Amino acid sequence: MVFQGKATYLNMERYSSASEKRFRRWSRRNFDFTQFNKELFAREFPHNQECIAASFVNKSGRKTEGLGWYFNGSAGESQRGLEISMISITDLKSNTAYALDAQQ
Repeated sequence: MVFQGKATYLNMERYSSASEKRFRRWSRRNFDFTQFNKELFAREFPHNQECIAASFVNKSGRKTEGLGWYFNGSAGESQRGLEISMISITDLKSNTAYALDAQQ
């Protein structure tokens, strides 16, 4: 879904055939994004493709909850920011990583 403005339930109703109430109900449900991403990845890439599981940490932010000093391995020093742990699948042929799950 693509539309102008903020992604509110009212805007989503305005640009789709579903009601605002339906979007509110759907947002209360739990959804397993990790399993969804795994299935998308399995459909997109054949099983004979070279892939590895990888994890990395990305840090950013200034006035955000959880802001602190964390060690940045690529810079070799502690830096102020957010720590996010992410599990991704890396396609070695296209040199691209696809996120499966992220936790702050």
